Amino acid sequence: MNKLVSKLKRIFAWRNIAFLAGLSILGYMIGKIGVDNIFENLRQTGLWFFAIIGVWGIGYILNATAWYKIINDDPAYRVSFAEVLRLTISGYALNYITPLGLAGGEPYRIFELKKHVSTEKATSSVILYAMMHVCSHFFFWLTTIVLIAWCIPVSISVSIVMSIIVVVCLVLIFLFFRGYKKGLVVTITRIFGKVPFLGKKIRNLKPATIERLDIIDTQIKGLKGKRVKTFYFALTLEFMARLVNAIEILLIIYALGVAIDYIDALIIVGLSSLFANILFFSPMQLGTREGGLMLAFRTLGLVPGMSISVSMITRIRELFWIGIGILLMRIKFKNVITQRK
Repeated sequence: MNKLVSKLKRIFAWRNIAFLAGLSILGYMIGKIGVDNIFENLRQTGLWFFAIIGVWGIGYILNATAWYKIINDDPAYRVSFAEVLRLTISGYALNYITPLGLAGGEPYRIFELKKHVSTEKATSSVILYAMMHVCSHFFFWLTTIVLIAWCIPVSISVSIVMSIIVVVCLVLIFLFFRGYKKGLVVTITRIFGKVPFLGKKIRNLKPATIERLDIIDTQIKGLKGKRVKTFYFALTLEFMARLVNAIEILLIIYALGVAIDYIDALIIVGLSSLFANILFFSPMQLGTREGGLMLAFRTLGLVPGMSISVSMITRIRELFWIGIGILLMRIKFKNVITQRK
């Protein structure tokens, strides 16, 4: 009984620390952007801001559906969609406010999900979804390069850079698919086992821990090997979420009084995303996104200065969803397990 009480206290403390840390960083970001700037940009976008919020709501639903399919493809568990959506939004909120994208949201998702499923299932599903999310980046960047080559005349030097990006994306996609096929956790563990200082601890892992890692790897391999339809369905949903999110740029620029087409919006999102992810050590991609948007605007022949307003509005949208995500950390849904055999 005392062990149970002690464990509950640790869980309660962890939740409160994460919640308060999230609120503090959110407050810092609001201060960094400036309340006056926020209201001025909201005034510029007017009612279009609600549509921008809604676009990302649809994107999050697609993200959650992809993860939901991965979790519930195992007949032993049926975690409710509401709970998966809650963890999806709150996990992304933590990713936004941490310097390294996966440093906050993924451990949180594992911690919360393992209350409903086994630790191995929670870990493997989160890793699978994170890999799926990252892999969809590469497909989206390849799409962006194809659209640029199709729509915009480019110099030889730019063509060379684009070719390098294509090769890198294809290599990374190959490595990710190999990870799905061969397993990933045990391989990474072996690699870190050769690192000085850290390697000794890894080599001395208990047999029970090694067995858990094998189970996690088996579940990762199972999605690509035995549940192919679920694999490609989830990957397609992740890619579709990026296509939907590009509508945000279309709406923002239209609200600012300029009309562009959807292809232009895709190129803007793809280039800014690529630039921001190359320099990923910044919370909310502070500074990197502006550079990426300015590069995209110049590529399309748009006024570069407008990219600052576009970036500001996207940051306000992020602040909104970060706030929702942090609040969702405090909400608990009933009937999380809709079916369990």
